[in-house]
Amino acid sequence: MSDRLNRVIGNYEAKLRLSSAGKLTEREIRQRVAGYSIFAANDDLMLNQVRQVLCSAGIVPMMFPAYHAFSRELGKLTRREISQESMRYEYAITMSKWVARGLVQSVLKDIGCTLFNLAMPEPPDA
Repeated sequence: MSDRLNRVIGNYEAKLRLSSAGKLTEREIRQRVAGYSIFAANDDLMLNQVRQVLCSAGIVPMMFPAYHAFSRELGKLTRREISQESMRYEYAITMSKWVARGLVQSVLKDIGCTLFNLAMPEPPDA
């Protein structure tokens, strides 16, 4: 794991130990830290992949956080148990929201298709 990832996980564990989540047993703390470690590692891997797509598309680094937020939103979407039709509709809505915020649609499609294996969305009906 990277130093940044170890620091993030250590900060999470410190918050748990300082009772920010109420009184927890040692076992509960270890379980939560283990679950968070898996999530944080997957998120870090996804963000590195998004960064590669953005660099190859020539997106300026100042815009990376917005694209990362879009990717995290797609990640949440793909973890849900919904039909393919609903998935495409949600993907189209998410994409149109981020395009309205100034992101490049072709780059968003590239992130969705290459990293999350989502089909090209149809534009939502107005």
